[in-house]
Amino acid sequence: MLKKRNNKIKLILTAFVVVSAGFGLSAKADEITAHQLNLQDNLTQHQPKPNLDYFMGLANDKRVEKEQVTVKKTVHEAEKATVPPPAPVKTREEKLVATANRYQGVPYVYGGTTPDGFDCSGFTSYVYREALGQEIGRMTWNQMAVGQQISVDDAKVGDLLVFFGGNHVGIYLGNGQFIHAPQPGDIVSVSSLATMPADFALRF
Repeated sequence: MLKKRNNKIKLILTAFVVVSAGFGLSAKADEITAHQLNLQDNLTQHQPKPNLDYFMGLANDKRVEKEQVTVKKTVHEAEKATVPPPAPVKTREEKLVATANRYQGVPYVYGGTTPDGFDCSGFTSYVYREALGQEIGRMTWNQMAVGQQISVDDAKVGDLLVFFGGNHVGIYLGNGQFIHAPQPGDIVSVSSLATMPADFALRF
């Protein structure tokens, strides 16, 4: 009888311990859950909330980006528009005329073959060499031997004109004009066939 009573007491105590432990675990779980909820509330409270100013800022950023792209495109197009087109390639005749005209005003020097001073054939040979890289001979007689003789009426721009039976030479510019180194005391200049007729022309 006493043994049965002791077993009952043990059973009751065991049940009490189990129940108490359960309550303790439940309370602990409640504490943990409450702590987590408090942390979540704190985080939520401290997170920045988007407002109208936020969305307006985004819109302004997009507009600024779009305006910057537009400005860059406009500047690029303006730069392209200001770049001059490449100069057209000069013809043989244009090179001869441009080179000859560059030496207007150079003094006549007997035997001269440089821009420091030219005689008539020194001038024509220098122009052909510089403009075209072509050697036509130093003296008038050399040039007459190399060039193809044609009539003055058939002369074209860049052809040589021969005067006084071969004692003088110049470069035809067209429209009845030519450029030459005339004589001692004079300078490289343009003259007219109307005042100084040529005997014939030479083509190279």
